This record gives sequence, C-alpha cells and structure tokens, in this order.
Amino acid sequence: MKNVRMKRISTYLATLALVLLIGACDEGNGGDSEFTGNEVRMELIPGTVSGNTTSGNLLIRERVDGNAQLDITLNNVLSGAEHPVHLHFGSLEDNGDVATFLTTIREVDGVGRSSTILTGLDNDTQVSYSNVLTFNGSIKIHFEASGPLEDAILGSTNIGLNMEGNAAYLNGSKSITTCNSNF
Repeated sequence: MKNVRMKRISTYLATLALVLLIGACDEGNGGDSEFTGNEVRMELIPGTVSGNTTSGNLLIRERVDGNAQLDITLNNVLSGAEHPVHLHFGSLEDNGDVATFLTTIREVDGVGRSSTILTGLDNDTQVSYSNVLTFNGSIKIHFEASGPLEDAILGSTNIGLNMEGNAAYLNGSKSITTCNSNF
C-alpha cells in the first residue's frame, strides 16, 4: 500500500515538474515572439464605391527584427473580393506616387484582410518600423487592380508624419474618392 502511494506521488511530482518546465519554456516567448509589443492602430477612412461603403483599421506592429508588419482589416467587402493596396508618398491630400504595393486584401468570411511585412520601398529604400512611424505617406485600398474602377478608393489612411490629418477625413470635412496609380 505504501509503495502504491509513493508511486502515485512520484508520478504526480514528475508530471508537475514536466508541466512547469514546459510552461517556463513557453513563458519566455511572451505568447507572440514575432513582435516587440510596439504598435499603432488607426481607423481607416471609409470609402464608397458603387453603393458599397467600407470601414476598417490598420495595425502597424514592430517585429523583433525591427521591420514593420502592416495588418489591414476591411469590413463590408463583397464576397470573394480582392482589393489592391498601395503605400503612397505624401498625404492623402498630396495624392502622391505609389511607393510600393502592399499585400492584396482578400475577403474571407465577409471580412477583407491583408498582412504585409514591410522591409523596403520599390525605389530600394529600406524601411523599418520606426521609419514607417515617421514616413510622409498614405495608404489607399483600391476597388480593383485594373478597369474603370481602378482608381476608386474603398478605404485609406494617412500614416507617419501625416496621421493627424486623418481627423478631417474621418469627421467628413474632407473626402477622398480617387487615387493616383503612378509609380
């Protein structure tokens, strides 16, 4: 009887030690080891194209390697839709040239999503998370890649130096309806 109880206690202690060891190894990751915890979230400026009005947000997160990850969520997209996303030089008001393409938004379960790890621009300029926070730029989500609605905008936002300019668009004082697709 004493041996059975000792075996149970030994088994219990061995199991407990294993659980604690595994937990200690996982704890060092912070749950999400790809990111530093530095991030900026902003509301997208809604766009309306052919009676379809969208809303959404942009989350810019710092990765442990210093790069920026840009995650876009766009609500009220059409079923099966794909929408190109451009990072532009200058503010929305400037309507600047395209700095680079971001990952195309794809609709899944009624929500459009895009995730891009941004390391550089098309002109070979390297970009980090801190560069994005001070970049003179804007992001525009297009209705389609080519065709008559190629420059129609479903959502947009100023980023970096221009973020404060979003308030006028969000409160309706200004509006954006088209885009410059030049490179």
